[in-house]
Amino acid sequence: MRSALLRSCTRRASRHHLRHLATSSAPPDGTRHLHQLGPPESRRIFETSESFFTPAHRVTVEVPATTSNLGPGFDCMGLALDVRNRLTVEKSDRFSLEVSGEGASGDGDHNLSVMMCHKVFKRLGKPTPPLRFHFMNAVPLDRGFGSNSTALLSGLAAGLALCGRELYTPATKRLLLELAAEEELARADNLAPAIYGGFQIALRHDGAWVAQRVATPTGLQCVLFIPDDVHMMARPKTRAVLPTELSYGEVVHNLSRAAMLVNSFQTGQFDALRFAMEDKLHQPHREHLCPTQPIIRAALAAGAHGAFVSGAGPSVVCICGGTTGKKAKDGKGRDNYETDTMALFLGEAVSEAVLRAAAQHGITGHVHMATPSAVGLTSSGHSAAGELLWDE
Repeated sequence: MRSALLRSCTRRASRHHLRHLATSSAPPDGTRHLHQLGPPESRRIFETSESFFTPAHRVTVEVPATTSNLGPGFDCMGLALDVRNRLTVEKSDRFSLEVSGEGASGDGDHNLSVMMCHKVFKRLGKPTPPLRFHFMNAVPLDRGFGSNSTALLSGLAAGLALCGRELYTPATKRLLLELAAEEELARADNLAPAIYGGFQIALRHDGAWVAQRVATPTGLQCVLFIPDDVHMMARPKTRAVLPTELSYGEVVHNLSRAAMLVNSFQTGQFDALRFAMEDKLHQPHREHLCPTQPIIRAALAAGAHGAFVSGAGPSVVCICGGTTGKKAKDGKGRDNYETDTMALFLGEAVSEAVLRAAAQHGITGHVHMATPSAVGLTSSGHSAAGELLWDE
């Protein structure tokens, strides 16, 4: 596996939600069982080919952080980042759990990834063997970077692999999306980029999730401002403050900017991002929980192309760098962002500006320079004899 891990998190869900996960063996109303996804002919072929697959004895899963909404794309747009969580699960003679990085001091009895892994065994009707879990977590916990999604997906993916499913196939990746969306209250804005990587748009149609990738320009830098206070934007609170009705003007405002946002990424026209990342559906209604607008204005003034609240907050993502218009190449065919420090220099200027703006409003935090990740969930598996079964 590739990525150098920073520090991270395995999100602990509410005790009520965890009790539901622990006791529920059947999917909720309107969803399908694992064996019921796809037409009968596809299921027969799938089950036959599955019988040839050697179940993994040890599986390692990496899932990237994600930032969702991107301003106007509320609950439907997300972007994968190059910060990743790694989970290794191995069949053993007794249960054990080790967490490095974010979430290391958490409650192991209520670890969401562990519960998701066990739930897969239960739903497939297979006995759950004693398992050894080792987490290396880099995704900031409860800061708007999809830590809940990484926990859900890593646990579900590990369970599927240990039960004999091939994680690297499109069918299993789609199954992961459907299963995780059941637990994520029918929202896939973080889940789709976490599985498939890149900039994803997700929608639900006839009970199934459809995700589509948007091209991401080369050389983009994402300055992440991450507040220290995890309690200012608790998830139930951020949903409760949203209005139940919107005006036509507010809807048109976001529709027009969402369309411009996709076009800006598709064409590499960054000048429009400062307008395309504006929002009226969620950010203004959450501003009293954490003053993010002064931070966004400071980032734009310092040269960021655009900035927005990451997910439900409290973090802010500032888009910098990138190649504008035609790609500039050096003599060896490399993009200009790979051969100089200008993108990093601009990102550092934005970092300093957002830290100053946050401090002026009594918000402490830190910044991290990330880049979009074209790669989503990856995995590798080994047999009991140590033979490598797959590595994606």
